[in-house]
Amino acid sequence: MLFRSRDALQRERLGKIDGAARHLLQVINDILDLSKIEAGRMTLEDIEFPVDQVVARAFEMVSSEAAASGLELIADTDHLPTWLRGDPTRLAQALINLLSNAVKFTPHGWVRLRARIVAEERHRLQLRVEVQDTGPGIALQRQATLFTVFEQGDSSTTRRHGGTGLGLALTRHLAQLMGGEAGMHSQPGQGSTFWFTA
Repeated sequence: MLFRSRDALQRERLGKIDGAARHLLQVINDILDLSKIEAGRMTLEDIEFPVDQVVARAFEMVSSEAAASGLELIADTDHLPTWLRGDPTRLAQALINLLSNAVKFTPHGWVRLRARIVAEERHRLQLRVEVQDTGPGIALQRQATLFTVFEQGDSSTTRRHGGTGLGLALTRHLAQLMGGEAGMHSQPGQGSTFWFTA
């Protein structure tokens, strides 16, 4: 009995160490990506990829945190082609950034990823991705700076949520590299919608 409880405690501690290590790795990767972008050294892949695979990967990254909060994750991507051409890694990175923010700041309800084609010219498509949540919303005075590096929605010294304030800035830069833009709209008490085009 004593060994089992000790094993459970060790597993819990190892889980926390693993989570902290993954978070640190993500922060380092975000900083390196921002540095590459600012130095003009970020190059995008140009390959064909299955859309469902990229969406599934992004959902997989946030599913355990969403389940822990009892959040429903919804994917509305039926209006997209089965295959797209571009950089699946950077697209997934932008999706994960928006989804993880929504999950982190939504205490109950749902988080929905919606993607659709908004423009088409010959063989080029413009994609719009929105991540909507049922969270508390964001005050207007905080919204203007959210896409700035190291800015966060909750800037108090006693923040309940972790994070570095890099995800949204990186998502905007990635969207711009993919020929798009990023933004958001929110009202306190009515949730938030973060979006990007590519």
